[in-house]
Amino acid sequence: MALLVLSVLPLVIADGTDVDGGIDVDIGHENPPVICKDNTNRSWYPNDQTIKTADYYGTPDTSSCSGQYFDVPLRGDYVFGGETVTYCVYAGDDDGDDNIEDVTLFADGVAVGNCAVVIANPNPATDLGSFDCNPADLTDLVSGDGNIYACTLTVQNGWTGDKLITVKATDEEAHTAESNSDMLTTNPDLSVTLTGSVSFGTVEEGDEVTSNTVFLNNVGSNGVVMDMYIGSDDYFTDPTTGTAVCANDNGVTTNGIHHGQFSYYATKGSVDSGSNDNLFPGLGESTLPNDCVANLDEYTNMTSYSGDIEDDCRIINHALDTSLLTQGQSMSLTFQLNVPDTCEGSFSDGSFHFTGRVV
Repeated sequence: MALLVLSVLPLVIADGTDVDGGIDVDIGHENPPVICKDNTNRSWYPNDQTIKTADYYGTPDTSSCSGQYFDVPLRGDYVFGGETVTYCVYAGDDDGDDNIEDVTLFADGVAVGNCAVVIANPNPATDLGSFDCNPADLTDLVSGDGNIYACTLTVQNGWTGDKLITVKATDEEAHTAESNSDMLTTNPDLSVTLTGSVSFGTVEEGDEVTSNTVFLNNVGSNGVVMDMYIGSDDYFTDPTTGTAVCANDNGVTTNGIHHGQFSYYATKGSVDSGSNDNLFPGLGESTLPNDCVANLDEYTNMTSYSGDIEDDCRIINHALDTSLLTQGQSMSLTFQLNVPDTCEGSFSDGSFHFTGRVV
């Protein structure tokens, strides 16, 4: 019997060259990694502005995967620059967790950050009940084959529109697996408009008069929820003459009408400001006894607008969600003016200010 043996040996020649024969040997590993996501553990944390409404409307908590986060049920699926969203994923490999080369977070196919191990070597059979794993993918995996990772997305100020968020695991043989995707709306437009202008017409000294009705509208995008506040310039003055005079109820005689002479009444669907008690002031933290509380006639006195929302009234403040406007929603406002007994002029130089803070 003839036996033919062919041997291929490396050849090294001094001062020579070698050539790659293109041989690829993959021993004992053909399967890509396994990756799955805990859909119950997607966590959001606010930026330095939305922390204010998150703290008021939300509940702070901690997770073994994502650390600190806020649960804000009133908030939609939108995010702004500087906010973070953390995903918890399991990545495993049947050659052991050391064979996982990289776990990376992607937004629209662009890598935006690496993931960090937060729980090492969970048991796939018992510890992944809330993860969206295909059971068949876990059959050959044991506790030493994978880890749970926290993947934190930091929203960039320049992002706009919808972003498709995924996590990809890559093993040492360059096999890849990708998690189920998530969709986030980034930096949606914020816009509040006022339909109509406030007018009291021609009035007499000592009159109590009511304005026309105007409408405050949330015309933002993507389901953004706004919490609405109101304040007034200190005085409404006469821009046409220096002889205007008004003896206001605050005991000061000036050439303008003091903001304390004005009050408002707001309605939104089945709720209104007639029961305002300021028990839910939101970000308006005025502590004066009568600020932002409805009078017997159900009108609420205007407060001085300083540019700081803490000095404003939350427009409807007797319940938690009464002053919120969702996208496309409006509230109506009517104003009342108590004209001082001594008051003469045309007092048109002044403004009411409406402020919306995103939830």
